[in-house]
Amino acid sequence: MSNEATLQNPNKKQFMLTIPKGLVLAKGWKKGDKIVFSINNKGELELKRK
Repeated sequence: MSNEATLQNPNKKQFMLTIPKGLVLAKGWKKGDKIVFSINNKGELELKRK
């Protein structure tokens, strides 16, 4: 499983981060799941299924 992703800016209005397939499968996420993100007190990005 890769541990990096590429930040993309396809439409110049929003940035997009691609999540590696292995991570999505390991977390049990599926197409259509709502993923929320937050920044913890260490400045790290956290992703959670809503």
